[in-house]
Amino acid sequence: MRISELTEEERPQWDAYVRDAAGGLPQHLSGWRDVLARTYQYETHFLMATEADEDGDERIVGVAPIFRVSSRLLGDTVSTMPGGLCADSPAIAQALIERGREIAGNARVKRFLIQDTRQQWPGDLQTTSHHEEWWVTLVEDEETLSKRLHRNIRRQIRMARRNGLTVEIDRTGALAGEFHQVLSRFTHQAGTPVFGRDFLENVIDVFPGGFNIVVVRYEETPIGAYFQLEMGDAIYGMWGAALHEYLKLRPVYLAYWEIMADAMAHGFAYLDMGRSPVDSNASKFKAQWGGESRPIYQQVASLTGEEAAASVADSVQSDARFLSFRKIWPKVPLPIATFLGPRLRRHVPFA
Repeated sequence: MRISELTEEERPQWDAYVRDAAGGLPQHLSGWRDVLARTYQYETHFLMATEADEDGDERIVGVAPIFRVSSRLLGDTVSTMPGGLCADSPAIAQALIERGREIAGNARVKRFLIQDTRQQWPGDLQTTSHHEEWWVTLVEDEETLSKRLHRNIRRQIRMARRNGLTVEIDRTGALAGEFHQVLSRFTHQAGTPVFGRDFLENVIDVFPGGFNIVVVRYEETPIGAYFQLEMGDAIYGMWGAALHEYLKLRPVYLAYWEIMADAMAHGFAYLDMGRSPVDSNASKFKAQWGGESRPIYQQVASLTGEEAAASVADSVQSDARFLSFRKIWPKVPLPIATFLGPRLRRHVPFA
């Protein structure tokens, strides 16, 4: 087996492997190297494990998209993309992890993070699991899906429609502005800096034909917005928000119904509703849609032997400085928060 860094010429083979692999996720695709470089100028190391087949030709057996964040706020970090790594076996994963540790050691950071991995990889790793995803198997048509849902869900969807809500779904990027507008207001209310419009536009530019944007409106006002990535036979929820002051109109129920109906109309078989904290209201809401929960792990390879926070996001959630920040941030005027947010968010790009 050989571990090397991805070259431009090898990108088609890398992406073909990710799309065919059982553990492949959109977050593993090579295009994220461009998104991270364009948006944040991060140093990236997209690691690829290859083995010779019977004819002596090399085939890809594992990938690990890795990047480094230099941050005065949280310390320098070397991390995988959310989704961790994708490998044909634990032994291959271990080889990729060891190379990641080596890169982290050369960068003189204290740890190598495996973010949001769907598989708990073995080895000398600190592992926690505070989040889960809800994976919904779709059916052949809206009528069958509606019958499968709990009657309370169907009632909430009818209420949303009676309240005059409408939904638009876009695969061109035309709704990017409205999506970012809603997400900016939501994250401001929640005390979290929003990523910049340039990050969103880079994702759209790098993954044409691989995303959809959903906007829920009340009259002409966007009150809910969701961004999904598409790969293979599944749709993956990435970011979404509904404004608190409009929740009584039931925008979230109508949004997820339309996301599922649209996915079925386009031939998708599965919907990943995105990650949520275990036992949170968000997770309980997603549980009502007939899916199954799957754990999401954070794993840390410590380079010092000391116990470390399982992820940068966990550090933010537990550090008193950042807890105080989250109380202050909503009091900052929205235009200022929207300007400053992306400059802060580059330190925690996927929290």
